[in-house]
Amino acid sequence: MAASDVDELTQDWDPADPATQADYPAAHAQVRQRTPVAWCGRWGGFYTLMRYDDVVQASRDPETFTATRMTVIPSSPRKGLPRLPLQKDPPESNRFRKGLNPFFKENRIGALEPQLVALADRLMADLKAAPAAADFSGGFAQPFTQGTLGLLLGLDPDEALEIGRLSHAYVEAVQGEDLETAGRLSREVDGFAIRLVADRLRQPRDPGTDIVSGLAATRPEGGPYTDEELAGMVRLMLIGGHVVPRNFLCSVAWHMATHPGHVDLLRRDPEAWKPFIEELLRFYPANQALVRVATRDTSLSGVAIPEGCPVALNFLSANRDEAVFENAMEFVPDRSPNRHVAFGIGPHMCLGVALAKAQTRIVLAALLGCDGLAVVGTPTRAKWTEFGITALTLDLRARA
Repeated sequence: MAASDVDELTQDWDPADPATQADYPAAHAQVRQRTPVAWCGRWGGFYTLMRYDDVVQASRDPETFTATRMTVIPSSPRKGLPRLPLQKDPPESNRFRKGLNPFFKENRIGALEPQLVALADRLMADLKAAPAAADFSGGFAQPFTQGTLGLLLGLDPDEALEIGRLSHAYVEAVQGEDLETAGRLSREVDGFAIRLVADRLRQPRDPGTDIVSGLAATRPEGGPYTDEELAGMVRLMLIGGHVVPRNFLCSVAWHMATHPGHVDLLRRDPEAWKPFIEELLRFYPANQALVRVATRDTSLSGVAIPEGCPVALNFLSANRDEAVFENAMEFVPDRSPNRHVAFGIGPHMCLGVALAKAQTRIVLAALLGCDGLAVVGTPTRAKWTEFGITALTLDLRARA
């Protein structure tokens, strides 16, 4: 049975339904109890894995659930540069991950922290200087994540702003199913990555600090990376390293502004920071889901999944699975253990774990240094397949 043979009217859930979009976690909880492997007839039809154990099993089984055919739904344009290593399965993906790993280790990220702290301090000072409401998303989260990406890739400020503009417009086009615009923007991002690689190959920088120069100097199994492979690795970072972190940091700021007791907790207890950050990651994973495709007829939780059917791994739902997390729908600051899958799990686990945690520490410190912290107006929330807040306005003044 092909995926398209399943009647759209029998669908178990719809991530684009306004009622679902209004509260994704609550919608997931209902579906997770009723139909944990849930069918949706949109976008050609796909299953969503809602339970933690199913998400983990599929994530660790790339032979059955491959990333080589599709990674998001609705599908983004796949012509042009490959997104490496995301669109490769082991063992092919290992070649790229081994080259990238040194640049995302804790010691490498630690070396960047003083520059990231200085950037955060400057951006927060600008927000505090605002006479009233401050645009946290546009005035802090966006330039902070752009600046981080610029430091990682050695981008000039204008280059970082340009790729930030392209990446946001690209994601909006994909989510709006405007594939013509998404395709055009994707080609522009490809062109940016290709030009960046050509520049570094022509004028190499310090391979210990510049990712592209470092990757070009690497000698992985199978021979040096080709120009296209280098550009493909850059291409993935240009989108994944900016849009998703921005949404997460906006969610962090919203949480602190709406939970003053947690502000007090972090101010008085330095030991609370580490488990608190892990709980933020569990509760607000910015990637709601990534997609794989079944390579053969298979089943999960008693549901038959036909060969060729897209399968969404719902990390947000898995992170609130009552079978794994006690009081799963509640934010528990000192939760331990905390086996969240905010970064995925298995061979495609996100490389940016240390970077994300460093960014979170820095942003929390910047927020705690404000005289006041309150939400102004109604935030704009991300839609499938992202999660979190995309636009947030704060009042940083002390309360009278």
